[in-house]
Amino acid sequence: MPLFEYVCSQCNCEFEALVRGEESPACPQCGDVKLEKAWSVPAAHTGGASQSLPMCAPPSAHGGCGAPQCGGGGCGMH
Repeated sequence: MPLFEYVCSQCNCEFEALVRGEESPACPQCGDVKLEKAWSVPAAHTGGASQSLPMCAPPSAHGGCGAPQCGGGGCGMH
């Protein structure tokens, strides 16, 4: 059940909606269904006490942070 952010084309109301299956959300302010999906910041649940999202570590002397997705020194964090 993804949570999406929308902007209403009619009244410019910005809101979030939990969308299940083929449901079509409506603006909570004016009821219009002509909506545009807004860009949203992704969130991730972490198991620790940290309040920040997981990030790559600072680059090492070898050119990468060591995370598997960085490959052989091709870290996207630089």
